[in-house]
Amino acid sequence: MLGGEAGAMGWVNLWSGILIYGLLGDDDNQDRPTLQHMPLPLSMHTITCNHGMGDELALGCPYSLRGIASVTRRGKACLKLAGVHVTGERLPYTDVETQLPAFAVDDWTLTTWSNDKMAGYFKDWHEDFTVRSSEFRISDAVCSQLLRSGLLHRKPSRDDGGEEAMVELALRNLWVSHPTPSLNGEEDVVYLMAKPKCFHPKAWALALDMRNSTLLGVAEFGVGKPFVGVTYHASTISKYMSLVTPPGLMFM
Repeated sequence: MLGGEAGAMGWVNLWSGILIYGLLGDDDNQDRPTLQHMPLPLSMHTITCNHGMGDELALGCPYSLRGIASVTRRGKACLKLAGVHVTGERLPYTDVETQLPAFAVDDWTLTTWSNDKMAGYFKDWHEDFTVRSSEFRISDAVCSQLLRSGLLHRKPSRDDGGEEAMVELALRNLWVSHPTPSLNGEEDVVYLMAKPKCFHPKAWALALDMRNSTLLGVAEFGVGKPFVGVTYHASTISKYMSLVTPPGLMFM
């Protein structure tokens, strides 16, 4: 549900756009609900990939690279879109730990857009922030948390002695995916799934403040499998829960 005066519902293709159905109609014709298409913005890399064709076969599945949320910002319905672009390469061997293809990540960039008009035009979208991984500031407390988490260490990808017994990573070397905008419309926070290497069975969630280019925190996320499909769904249910859980009641 997208909300708004027309009680809009949307079906999303994260590459091409949103098909919006106005359940309650508009002011001019209350008896006939409207159907319209809202395009989604693309990053410059996405536009220019595949020799400028930018088709879905070249882009791949969008759900690990883009995320969208319907929020309320300054009292108005607003759409927030986040996209991540990872720079790296597939290595010419199989990872000895995962027994799956090995990849090297050199950098990644996170971009956010917002739209509080939702009138179906590209011009309604505004690029809010674009931040490279190396530009995120990390406080001493979060740095300590990050080091203790184990996310910045991985086992070697090959067994020929070309790597250390435990490889140290920087934030820019993490395999990141599934950008998820915060459901708090007044925040500019995006959550990312992060792994020390592609297909690693363990994963962590990163909270990133885009406005201030700051890593807010890291938490282990129990995936337990190399292939990540549906990872997590953002929810505001926590603000409706009391701090004290009655005896015998457990949230799953």
